[in-house]
Amino acid sequence: FAYYQQLFSEYVAVASPSEIRSIGSSVVDHSIHFLSTRPGSIVVAACASYGTPKDRKRIIKSLKGYTRSSLLHRDAYIAILRIVDVTDDTVSVHKSVLAEILVTPDDKDDDEDDVEEISPLLDLALSDTASKLFLMLLVSDEETRHKYFDPFELKVLFENPTIKENGEDVPTSKKNPGTRRRELLQYCRAPLVELCTLHADKLLRSRSGARILREVWKSFPSDEIATAVLEACVGESGKDSKTLSIFEDPVGHLVLKNMILDESVESETKESGPSFVSAFHGKFKGNLIQIASSNRGAFVLTALSKNSAV
Repeated sequence: FAYYQQLFSEYVAVASPSEIRSIGSSVVDHSIHFLSTRPGSIVVAACASYGTPKDRKRIIKSLKGYTRSSLLHRDAYIAILRIVDVTDDTVSVHKSVLAEILVTPDDKDDDEDDVEEISPLLDLALSDTASKLFLMLLVSDEETRHKYFDPFELKVLFENPTIKENGEDVPTSKKNPGTRRRELLQYCRAPLVELCTLHADKLLRSRSGARILREVWKSFPSDEIATAVLEACVGESGKDSKTLSIFEDPVGHLVLKNMILDESVESETKESGPSFVSAFHGKFKGNLIQIASSNRGAFVLTALSKNSAV
């Protein structure tokens, strides 16, 4: 079967959009069976790119119940990203795709003895593959997308696929990509904010999670997120000698530095609202020398010194 998927992906690579649409309608009902390999996932992504709205609904129906596992799969995730990216019916995407990941999976229901509240998005945010779904929705500018997505992903997730109709290139999606992104992001807003407030420490120590935290703050800044991040900065310090403080963590200190620099860059155009820089300075103004005593902490304070509000 893997050999068949490889041949199919090679055909898709050279076929015209019209040819992909034509053959795609005969395989979209079996999309879930293609996601075990990268070539198969590329085929499903191509069918989503050039398929009709009906074809896309059939793909979504085939993948129903497998959203979480597919996002965590090393190859299948790219097909999920593509179908979410190009489908105009965002209500259907929410009900059939996003709804599966916005609730705690059955096999992870809270244990009676476990009192800690856990976001259903945590395992996805810490995953290199699954986190790309949230980054795709949170990030709108091309420069940042190129930092977060590798060349293979950018090639599959190209914007505005078109197909020839009566000699003219016609977009296969009617809605503006930004409009679709904003509509889907509204469904994820509250769960993403909750993720960042509940698990700031875990996100700060993860490369994938750190990206999510930074972009959620940029999109939905709130006092709750700022407080959670700052509490994480002091929460582990001194508790366990094996655990580095966030200021000395290889990933964590970079997140703090970049969140501060982001606000410095946006200070001239940003409307009044929660300020991470002000919250940070208010929390640690009496401990700046201690923070600067570590090499990585010094980078954070250097970024802080560039903000005119301090």
